[in-house]
Amino acid sequence: MDIRFSGMKMTITQGIQAHFKDKLSRLDKYSPKIVESHVVLKKQKYGYEAEITLLSKNFRACGQGKDKDNVYTAIDQACVRLEKQLKRHREKVKMHHAGGSEIQIPKLRTAREINALSRAERGSGRPMIIPSDEFAVKPMAAGEASLQLSLSPKPFLVFLNAGTKKVNVIYKLSDGNHGLVEPKI
Repeated sequence: MDIRFSGMKMTITQGIQAHFKDKLSRLDKYSPKIVESHVVLKKQKYGYEAEITLLSKNFRACGQGKDKDNVYTAIDQACVRLEKQLKRHREKVKMHHAGGSEIQIPKLRTAREINALSRAERGSGRPMIIPSDEFAVKPMAAGEASLQLSLSPKPFLVFLNAGTKKVNVIYKLSDGNHGLVEPKI
């Protein structure tokens, strides 16, 4: 791997290089195929700034860190940002390879199961899908669906259009009228 150091208004010491190489060895577990890295360290009027760019086969990650007193802390901040980017990229690649070209659908859970889950399990970052009820899609005309919707307390109705043989959705508008969604495939 090619590691290039550049210093603006400061010299790059062996200690700084060793510190970065130690940090870089920790980043190898997220992307083992890092080809090149470029480290730019700047001494500015009110502190230090570190800009690190990592290049791998199909990915480029950039991290920036600033600190008032210590150049090592600036390098650490930049490496933390790089680590976040590399983790995100690795997760994206894993999800792509795990599911192939299919879309992964989250598991449906009932309200009782969700209430039984601990707070940590619920806060995974992805919204949970909670099934509300099941119904059979009835073939009917749009006018009949509008009549059914006006009798129902729900804001929408899913039905099979008898004329087009496609699933449609009719919904209540705020002005009292009904809107119709017809798929075009």
